[in-house]
Amino acid sequence: MKVALYARVSTRDKDQNPEVQLNQLREYCTRLGYEIVGEYTDQAKSADLVRRTAWQKLMKDAAVHKFRAIIVWKLDRPFRDTMMALQVVKMVRGHGIDFFFATQPELNVAGPAGDLMLTIFAAFAQFEKDQIVERVNAGLALARKEGKTFGRPKKAIELAKVCAAYHASGNNLTHAAKRLTD
Repeated sequence: MKVALYARVSTRDKDQNPEVQLNQLREYCTRLGYEIVGEYTDQAKSADLVRRTAWQKLMKDAAVHKFRAIIVWKLDRPFRDTMMALQVVKMVRGHGIDFFFATQPELNVAGPAGDLMLTIFAAFAQFEKDQIVERVNAGLALARKEGKTFGRPKKAIELAKVCAAYHASGNNLTHAAKRLTD
């Protein structure tokens, strides 16, 4: 069976690498004898459909039947919104394409029972995202109350120092900024 793989990470820092997902997806396909005809990878938040250009391409390719199934690592990689999950899976199934979750084989999205399971799992993914947002906002509110400031440092820093900090921190902007402001 011809399949397409989809991987997504939220951000480039924090050592997130879509290859972690893709390697497991490739192994999954090898075990089941699937032919991978495309790999689609995004580095963007799940709700950021503008920056999820690979997702947009995947949906276009699904509409013209370039593959028989889409395989993702986990449900929360393509979806963090219950309604979006249901709409997309129904649309893709309308094109005659299956949707598989490699690390969640119990999540068979075929038929009414599949719709029920998808809704439950998608609701948990959305709940997890909503809790993360709530915790981050609470932390930011406390930091503001304590007088902490956010954003770029207000002091001028020589370009050479910025470059050195960036290189010394493994090309991670967050770590480089901490080095410069300490």
